[in-house]
Amino acid sequence: MGRHGARLRWVVALVSVTIAVLATVDRYVDREREWARGGDQVAVTVEAVLPEPDQVADAVVAFGWPEPVDNVVGDPDRQSVVLRLRWSGPPRKGHYQVILLDGRVEPARVVQPYAGWDADGDTGSNWAGAYDVLAERYAWLADTATREGPEGTFTTPPHVGAVGTRATADGSLIAVFQLLPGALPMTDPSRLVVAFCYVEPDGDVRWAKQVPVPPAP
Repeated sequence: MGRHGARLRWVVALVSVTIAVLATVDRYVDREREWARGGDQVAVTVEAVLPEPDQVADAVVAFGWPEPVDNVVGDPDRQSVVLRLRWSGPPRKGHYQVILLDGRVEPARVVQPYAGWDADGDTGSNWAGAYDVLAERYAWLADTATREGPEGTFTTPPHVGAVGTRATADGSLIAVFQLLPGALPMTDPSRLVVAFCYVEPDGDVRWAKQVPVPPAP
């Protein structure tokens, strides 16, 4: 009976370990699938304009930013990009983060965020250390990675950032970005790429999807 009981306990332990391993593998497979296809459930469209510095406020108003627009001012030394995004998909808790990339260079260069507005008002711009995973998971987001500085310190470049908005089922966002000083003038917005990212309430990044920007009408 003792040997039978020991054998039974060994079989039970083996089955438990096997189940745990299979569950871990399933979670890994599901997570890898989410990284690759998680954004498929959300349909996103983008409109973009490249206004002159004195026309940036008019451009955001044309996209639906309510007047008066006191905090959006064009910079004569930095070309502005104004986007309007619309999306629809399942309701989620957390936020969507919008990163704009200049696809004329390799790897694509992050375009610095400047301002944003959604149904709740001004959104501003942000960045968090948890977003470093984007560069690890997506080669096309390599420019979001931290850089090693003097004495082994790691920092995020000042141009790297995102404009955030609540992850509503159906929503829209107006966002303003500025190319870095000295960047070649952009005439074709289709050379831009939008990264539309989902971040859970605890700050965990779940996925990012590329959204093409159409050419100017």
